Amino acid sequence: MKVKAFGKINLTLDVVGRRQDGYHLLDTVMQTVSIWDELEIQTGREKGVHLECNRESLPLDSKNTVYRAAKFFMEDQGLENESLSIYIHKFIPTRSGMGGGSADAAAVLRGLNELYDAKLPQEKLMELGAKVGADVPFCVGGGAARCTGTGTQVAPAPMMPSCWLVVCKPPAGMSTPRAYALLDQYPLSSTQATPRMMDALNAGNLRRVAKGLANRFDETIRMNQVRGVKRGLLEAGAMGAMMTGSGSGVYGIFEAEQQARSAMRQMEGYGKVFLVRPCTGV
Repeated sequence: MKVKAFGKINLTLDVVGRRQDGYHLLDTVMQTVSIWDELEIQTGREKGVHLECNRESLPLDSKNTVYRAAKFFMEDQGLENESLSIYIHKFIPTRSGMGGGSADAAAVLRGLNELYDAKLPQEKLMELGAKVGADVPFCVGGGAARCTGTGTQVAPAPMMPSCWLVVCKPPAGMSTPRAYALLDQYPLSSTQATPRMMDALNAGNLRRVAKGLANRFDETIRMNQVRGVKRGLLEAGAMGAMMTGSGSGVYGIFEAEQQARSAMRQMEGYGKVFLVRPCTGV
């Protein structure tokens, strides 16, 4: 069977606290977008989970989110003696802040739920996903949501108004642990953008959404290439531009497709550029 794993962007990302165990407390709005990886899942011959991928740089063992998600599902359902073969076709850029690894983990949970006719409710899949990573519960359901706590508490939000998003991934990138280490050198978010973003989404006002974009990582990491991409997108006519997640992908919001495609041409040379739209992810 084949399963799509849709990427996401963060419209806002406030860091509002730190737990004693070192985990950060977030208040973020995420939106699924129309770029995806594709997973091919088959039952195999050798016991265990066996991965292949079109990107040689990705690990194919317990360091891979798909591997861990599959293992958690199999253990939960008493399927440890089963054999799985999973091929991951990667299209979402790595280290872009678009949640590719989380999306892949969520997709394999949905796929296995169907393959084995387990009939697990979405809440159970989200619970299993939270063991893999903070963004996985959101990716299980997709669409738009406000995520709090460590990111695993997911509440549905209104979808972004219809628009076009030009995404540019510059060559520079940063691991999430490194991004959090840099963030820890600064105070927590002083003004919280997420409540204002929720108001804009509830009003269905694209201009307010574009003006309300915010990301604490964008404020603290300060990568020159990210700054250059944001500036380029705004000069190309974007209503608003922001880094997503811990970067280094940056998106710009456009009302019209023609505007967005013109901006894509202007962004050549900044990095990998592609066009997406907000979507439900299902």
